[in-house]
Amino acid sequence: MKFIVRHGSDPQARADKALLAAMGLPGGGIIRIGRTHAIVVPGDVATTNTIAVGDRVRNNAGLGIGDSVDVKRAILPEAKRVVVGGSDVELDARHLARSLQGNPVTEGDMIRVRTSYGADKDPQEVELRVLEVEPDGAGVFGGATVAHEEGEEPPEVITHPAGQPGGETPSTAAALLAGLDTELETLTGWLSLLTSPDDLAGAWNLPKVAGVLLAGPTGSGKSELVAAAADKARADVIEISLELVFKPDKLLERLEKAVTSTVGPAVIFVDRLDAVAGDDAMFRNQVTAILRWFLDAVADKPRVATVLAITSVGKLSPTVSGSALLPRTLTIPPPDLERRTKLFAAALASVPSKQIDFARLASRTAGFSGADIIAAVVHASALIAGSGEEVTDELLDRAIQDTTPSLGTASLGELPTYGFERVANLEEVKQRLTEAVIWQMEEPERFTRLGIEPPRGLLLYGPPGTGKTFVTRALAHESGAAFFTIKGAELLDKYVGESERAVREVFARARAVAPAILFFDEVDALAPTRGNSSNSVTDSVVAALLTEMDGVSDRGDVFVIGATNRRDLVDAALLRPGRLETHLYLGLPELESRRAFFGIQDIPFSDDVDVEHYIASTDGLSFAEMSGMLREAALQALRRDQTAIEVTRGDMDFALGRYQNEPEVN
Repeated sequence: MKFIVRHGSDPQARADKALLAAMGLPGGGIIRIGRTHAIVVPGDVATTNTIAVGDRVRNNAGLGIGDSVDVKRAILPEAKRVVVGGSDVELDARHLARSLQGNPVTEGDMIRVRTSYGADKDPQEVELRVLEVEPDGAGVFGGATVAHEEGEEPPEVITHPAGQPGGETPSTAAALLAGLDTELETLTGWLSLLTSPDDLAGAWNLPKVAGVLLAGPTGSGKSELVAAAADKARADVIEISLELVFKPDKLLERLEKAVTSTVGPAVIFVDRLDAVAGDDAMFRNQVTAILRWFLDAVADKPRVATVLAITSVGKLSPTVSGSALLPRTLTIPPPDLERRTKLFAAALASVPSKQIDFARLASRTAGFSGADIIAAVVHASALIAGSGEEVTDELLDRAIQDTTPSLGTASLGELPTYGFERVANLEEVKQRLTEAVIWQMEEPERFTRLGIEPPRGLLLYGPPGTGKTFVTRALAHESGAAFFTIKGAELLDKYVGESERAVREVFARARAVAPAILFFDEVDALAPTRGNSSNSVTDSVVAALLTEMDGVSDRGDVFVIGATNRRDLVDAALLRPGRLETHLYLGLPELESRRAFFGIQDIPFSDDVDVEHYIASTDGLSFAEMSGMLREAALQALRRDQTAIEVTRGDMDFALGRYQNEPEVN
């Protein structure tokens, strides 16, 4: 599609929402523009055929203001390796990865990244050139992407003595830990047990354990959490770098060296396991065998524990993630609304500021990792450095706009364009949905005042075509939540473990952009009563779904809605309180509902059409059938006259006859 280039702000391009939807990018996404790739989002532009592009993206694309450019939707793979160069400033691999996370990178691009934070260094941004992107010259920087400087070999082992925040300044590390009190307490307990000088595990005759599996997206604070927990347990952190590890023997060499040279109390921290153990990683079977050996070796080492970190547990082989030597998995979900509020408050604690609305900032940063929020605060702070002024909401808004959310490359779901005003009648249903979903997203204090937990799930049931999907989409619009709709059968996969993994990923995507609504249509196909199905996959899927729904505190602002024509076929465990606890019946529309349905239609009727007659004549039809009837009437009008601008009584009678057993004779 052709666009005229206009001035914008980095890092995201902006274009008309309708044209993006026509390109298959209703909520934004990645585009090919000129010589580069960029993220585009819907936004205000001068005219519908213009695209607002910042200086850096425009230069990378080789374009000038006023140029006409062909913009195409791009589907990029996750980059395996990114090589950068052009700066003599020291770069830390972790910060390099955080700066690029979620962004498209193209060979030849000039990019800006944050330098490392050291105890005696101030954060700064440097400009680098992307020299190489494997495998195809362009890709999205993901959790398994390896990034390094040209000609540089990162250190194999990094030691953080107890008391050091893992390469961050203490204030930055503390900010990233905001909202992770429970995870910190849990991990501290495990590390204290396994590295205790009194060998508590042995004294208490506990089973042999190697350590803990830690899952969470890049920038969520995994390394800071490990450093803080180890410090409380008075243990050193031995961090194993997996950068540039492309062969199994290299991985074995580094892990073996760490095990043999480490003296307790210590924690061997293996970060970014995605690079060697993910689904697309080379030599996955060999890597799995090496990790199993590693866990055995650590379990036999006194006062030494390990923490294996990965973006998603599902990326690890079940023989590793399910090992008895890793009995505990801690998950850091993408920051929900509450944690984003705490992250802003912690990051701005020492920054001169006034009248900051942390909750409002949190609501604007769906898809931001903890590191993204820190980066936005640093950017806003840089705007007032040396001026004696204070950071304001306006400056933070600008910094947020200039920060690419690293978790935002996950789908933001559908964006329904209509609300309850397009839902015919169903007043009780709309009220119950408002109470169950909108209240807890906008006014959670209603529930806390009465000492109760808000509902987390809801089931809509009734005959086909009664508006279950339609009213749920309207609810998503009213609540402002991201909306994910999943057909029950879509998640079923014949391969063992794949369906359960798909369930986990669906919830992970929703958490990443919370508040969100997960709508499982035909939930009876996904979660039928266990033991009654000939397909053993569904039993495992039901178990995975129950596990995710029970993780209320981890789900954040994620509300689950199921829809079915047969409530009796849904597994009973899914319908109990705490899961899909609220059940709403949507039956065939009554007279007033049918009248409301006709009242919101846009079809132009001729003067001879008695709408009340057809409202009465459609008794027993569902909303879907009435919609089909009106569509058929309009098509009949066009068959009769291709220039028709109205639907006549004859057209309506013809269509009504198609949906009744006996056509009505007038």
